[in-house]
Amino acid sequence: MSDLAARLYDSAYYQGHVVSVNPDRGDGGGDAVVYSLAYLGLRRLGSVQAPVEAAHPSSAFRQTIGRVTLITVWATKPEAWATQSDEHGMSWQQYSADTADLGAWAARSKYVRVWQQTEDAAFDSSLLTGECSEPSITILE
Repeated sequence: MSDLAARLYDSAYYQGHVVSVNPDRGDGGGDAVVYSLAYLGLRRLGSVQAPVEAAHPSSAFRQTIGRVTLITVWATKPEAWATQSDEHGMSWQQYSADTADLGAWAARSKYVRVWQQTEDAAFDSSLLTGECSEPSITILE
Protein backbone atom coordinates (compact mmCIF):
# COMPACT_ATOMS: atom_id res chain seq x y z
CA MET A 1 0.00 0.00 0.00
CA SER A 2 1.24 3.49 -0.76
CA ASP A 3 2.63 5.70 1.96
CA LEU A 4 0.61 8.87 2.39
CA ALA A 5 1.76 12.10 3.98
CA ALA A 6 -0.51 15.13 4.12
CA ARG A 7 0.96 18.58 4.77
CA LEU A 8 0.19 22.17 3.99
CA TYR A 9 1.62 23.46 0.75
CA ASP A 10 4.00 26.27 1.69
CA SER A 11 3.55 28.44 -1.39
CA ALA A 12 2.33 31.97 -0.70
CA TYR A 13 -0.26 31.78 -3.48
CA TYR A 14 -1.64 28.36 -2.55
CA GLN A 15 -3.64 27.78 0.62
CA GLY A 16 -4.97 24.26 0.10
CA HIS A 17 -3.65 20.84 1.07
CA VAL A 18 -0.91 18.88 -0.60
CA VAL A 19 -0.71 15.10 -0.41
CA SER A 20 2.31 13.03 -1.34
CA VAL A 21 1.59 9.55 -2.63
CA ASN A 22 4.33 7.04 -3.36
CA PRO A 23 3.45 5.16 -6.55
CA ASP A 24 2.47 1.54 -6.23
CA ARG A 25 3.52 -0.95 -8.88
CA GLY A 26 0.13 -1.96 -10.19
CA ASP A 27 -1.69 -5.24 -9.91
CA GLY A 28 -2.78 -6.36 -13.36
CA GLY A 29 -6.15 -8.04 -13.30
CA GLY A 30 -6.57 -7.54 -9.56
CA ASP A 31 -8.31 -5.03 -7.36
CA ALA A 32 -7.25 -1.46 -7.99
CA VAL A 33 -5.48 0.31 -5.14
CA VAL A 34 -7.35 3.59 -4.84
CA TYR A 35 -7.90 6.26 -2.23
CA SER A 36 -10.90 8.48 -1.89
CA LEU A 37 -10.22 12.20 -2.01
CA ALA A 38 -11.85 12.49 1.41
CA TYR A 39 -9.38 9.96 2.79
CA LEU A 40 -6.55 12.02 1.33
CA GLY A 41 -8.04 15.15 2.88
CA LEU A 42 -8.85 16.77 -0.46
CA ARG A 43 -12.11 18.21 -1.73
CA ARG A 44 -11.16 17.73 -5.38
CA LEU A 45 -8.19 16.67 -7.46
CA GLY A 46 -6.80 19.97 -8.64
CA SER A 47 -3.31 19.49 -10.01
CA VAL A 48 -0.22 17.37 -10.11
CA GLN A 49 3.16 18.85 -9.25
CA ALA A 50 5.51 17.44 -11.87
CA PRO A 51 9.24 18.11 -12.25
CA VAL A 52 10.47 21.55 -13.19
CA GLU A 53 13.87 20.11 -14.08
CA ALA A 54 13.00 16.52 -14.92
CA ALA A 55 16.50 15.62 -16.11
CA HIS A 56 18.37 17.09 -13.13
CA PRO A 57 19.68 14.29 -10.87
CA SER A 58 18.59 16.09 -7.68
CA SER A 59 15.04 16.65 -8.93
CA ALA A 60 12.54 14.88 -6.69
CA PHE A 61 10.54 13.95 -9.77
CA ARG A 62 13.34 13.13 -12.18
CA GLN A 63 12.36 10.82 -14.98
CA THR A 64 13.72 7.31 -14.79
CA ILE A 65 14.45 5.45 -18.00
CA GLY A 66 12.09 2.54 -18.45
CA ARG A 67 9.48 3.71 -15.94
CA VAL A 68 6.38 5.79 -16.27
CA THR A 69 4.26 7.06 -13.40
CA LEU A 70 0.55 7.31 -14.09
CA ILE A 71 -2.33 8.90 -12.26
CA THR A 72 -5.73 7.29 -12.50
CA VAL A 73 -8.91 8.94 -11.28
CA TRP A 74 -12.48 7.71 -11.17
CA ALA A 75 -15.84 9.29 -10.48
CA THR A 76 -16.83 6.16 -8.53
CA LYS A 77 -14.71 3.56 -6.80
CA PRO A 78 -13.75 0.85 -9.30
CA GLU A 79 -14.45 -2.78 -8.48
CA ALA A 80 -11.31 -3.92 -10.28
CA TRP A 81 -8.67 -2.84 -12.77
CA ALA A 82 -10.13 -0.71 -15.57
CA THR A 83 -10.17 -2.42 -18.95
CA GLN A 84 -10.38 0.63 -21.19
CA SER A 85 -7.19 2.59 -21.72
CA ASP A 86 -8.94 5.97 -21.47
CA GLU A 87 -9.81 5.13 -17.87
CA HIS A 88 -6.21 4.62 -16.87
CA GLY A 89 -5.33 8.30 -16.63
CA MET A 90 -2.20 9.88 -18.01
CA SER A 91 1.43 10.00 -17.01
CA TRP A 92 2.65 13.04 -15.12
CA GLN A 93 5.17 13.69 -17.90
CA GLN A 94 2.24 14.79 -20.06
CA TYR A 95 1.33 17.63 -17.71
CA SER A 96 3.03 20.94 -17.16
CA ALA A 97 4.97 21.61 -13.94
CA ASP A 98 1.80 22.59 -12.11
CA THR A 99 -1.33 21.91 -14.11
CA ALA A 100 -4.61 23.70 -13.53
CA ASP A 101 -6.35 20.33 -13.42
CA LEU A 102 -6.31 16.83 -14.83
CA GLY A 103 -8.38 17.73 -17.83
CA ALA A 104 -11.98 16.55 -17.98
CA TRP A 105 -11.35 14.09 -15.12
CA ALA A 106 -10.76 16.71 -12.44
CA ALA A 107 -14.31 17.94 -12.01
CA ARG A 108 -15.74 14.46 -11.51
CA SER A 109 -12.90 12.76 -9.67
CA LYS A 110 -13.71 11.03 -6.41
CA TYR A 111 -10.95 8.41 -6.24
CA VAL A 112 -7.29 8.55 -7.21
CA ARG A 113 -4.54 6.03 -7.79
CA VAL A 114 -0.86 6.68 -8.54
CA TRP A 115 0.98 3.75 -10.04
CA GLN A 116 4.02 2.79 -12.09
CA GLN A 117 4.77 0.40 -14.90
CA THR A 118 7.40 0.00 -17.56
CA GLU A 119 7.51 2.75 -20.13
CA ASP A 120 6.65 0.76 -23.26
CA ALA A 121 4.23 -1.69 -21.66
CA ALA A 122 0.64 -2.23 -22.62
CA PHE A 123 -1.79 -1.53 -19.81
CA ASP A 124 -2.10 -4.45 -17.38
CA SER A 125 1.32 -5.86 -18.32
CA SER A 126 5.00 -5.50 -17.50
CA LEU A 127 4.30 -4.02 -14.10
CA LEU A 128 7.27 -3.07 -11.97
CA THR A 129 8.50 -5.47 -9.32
CA GLY A 130 10.34 -4.99 -6.06
CA GLU A 131 10.15 -2.14 -3.59
CA CYS A 132 9.33 1.28 -4.99
CA SER A 133 12.33 3.53 -4.48
CA GLU A 134 11.05 6.38 -6.63
CA PRO A 135 10.01 9.65 -4.97
CA SER A 136 6.38 10.35 -4.38
CA ILE A 137 4.01 12.24 -6.65
CA THR A 138 2.54 15.39 -5.15
CA ILE A 139 -1.17 15.96 -5.64
CA LEU A 140 -2.46 19.44 -4.94
CA GLU A 141 -6.03 20.21 -4.01
